[in-house]
Amino acid sequence: MGTAYSVDLSNQHTEVEVLPENHYSLPTLSLRGSFGTIQIFAANEQLAEIEYALRTHLNGIRYPETPDQQAILNHEINQSIEEEIA
Repeated sequence: MGTAYSVDLSNQHTEVEVLPENHYSLPTLSLRGSFGTIQIFAANEQLAEIEYALRTHLNGIRYPETPDQQAILNHEINQSIEEEIA
């Protein structure tokens, strides 16, 4: 069993990035914030497991901060059609 690391991201601006695999290292999940940088080196299969866990969690909750992108697109299309008609 390894060591656990905890960082509370809830009140911080964070940047998340996946750095591609290169000759010297595996793909890297990088989390940056005022706490510093956490890098997780993982095989693509492990990154897929992380993605699946996050997607499963987010799909299981209502996420009111995330607008429905299709509804926004439909509204913009309808608005432009109405402007062309007028």
